[in-house]
Amino acid sequence: MKKWLRAISLIVVLSLFALMALGSGGSSSSTSENKGAETSTSVTTGNGTQSTSTNETQSQESTAEKEAYEVGDGKAVVFTDSIGSVWVLISVPVKNTGSVNLFLSSGTMDLEDADGHLVESKNMVSVYPQVLKPGETAWYYEETTLDSAPASDLKVIPHVDVEKAKVDCIRYEVSDLSLADDTYGGIKITGRVENTTTEDESMPYVVAFLYDADDNFLGQAFTIMDDLKAGDKMGFSMSTFSSYSEFKSENVARYEVFAYPSQFQF
Repeated sequence: MKKWLRAISLIVVLSLFALMALGSGGSSSSTSENKGAETSTSVTTGNGTQSTSTNETQSQESTAEKEAYEVGDGKAVVFTDSIGSVWVLISVPVKNTGSVNLFLSSGTMDLEDADGHLVESKNMVSVYPQVLKPGETAWYYEETTLDSAPASDLKVIPHVDVEKAKVDCIRYEVSDLSLADDTYGGIKITGRVENTTTEDESMPYVVAFLYDADDNFLGQAFTIMDDLKAGDKMGFSMSTFSSYSEFKSENVARYEVFAYPSQFQF
C-alpha cells in the first residue's frame, strides 16, 4: 500500500513540474514577441477605424509641418551716377519651399571679385517681406555706394537669417495700383492700402518687386506709410532708385506689391 502511495505522490510531483515548465515557456515566448512588436495606436477616419503605428504617425506629423527654404543666386549691379558716385544694387531671393510660415531677419552680404577676394561686406541688409508664406519669395535688397568701381563683376555671398515664424503673417489689402516713369528718373508706383485687421499700425510697410519680360528681378520700390488705423484705407506713393537706367516703366513686364505691419521676433 505504501508503495502505491509513493508512486502516486511521485506522479503528482512530476505532473506539477511539467505544468510549471510549460507555463514558464509560454510566458517567455510571449515576452519575446512583445519586444519585437511595433506600438500601434487606433486612428479614426471618416471610413471607420484603422490601425496606424506610432512611428508612422510621427512621420506624418513631421511631414505636415516642414520648414524649408531655398536661397537663390545673388545679383550685384554696379553703375556710376551723373556725379561720379559708384553704386551697387544687391539682391538675393529666398523662397519658402516648406509648409509653414518663415520669419526672415536682416542678413550680411559679402561681395567678391572674379578672383574670390572680398571687395565689400554689407551688414544689416533688409529683407522684404519679413514673414513669408509657403511658396512665396522674399528679397534681401540693398542700394549702397562703393569707394571705387570694381575691375570685374561682383559675386554676392549671402548670409541669411531664416527661422520658423512665431508671429502671424499679416497682409493689408492693396488696390488702385499704377506705375509710370517718375519726373526725376526711375519709376513711380502709387496705390492704396487698406487695414482690414482690428489693430492700428503705426509703421505699415509697402514694397514693390519689379520684373522684366524674362521674369528677371529688376529691383524694388519701398516706403513706410503714416499711421494706418484699423479699417482705414490710405494712398501711398513710392519711387525706385532714380539713377539706375534699367528703372524705366517700359522695362517692367510685371510687378507685385506687399503691404504689411512692422514685426519683430525674438
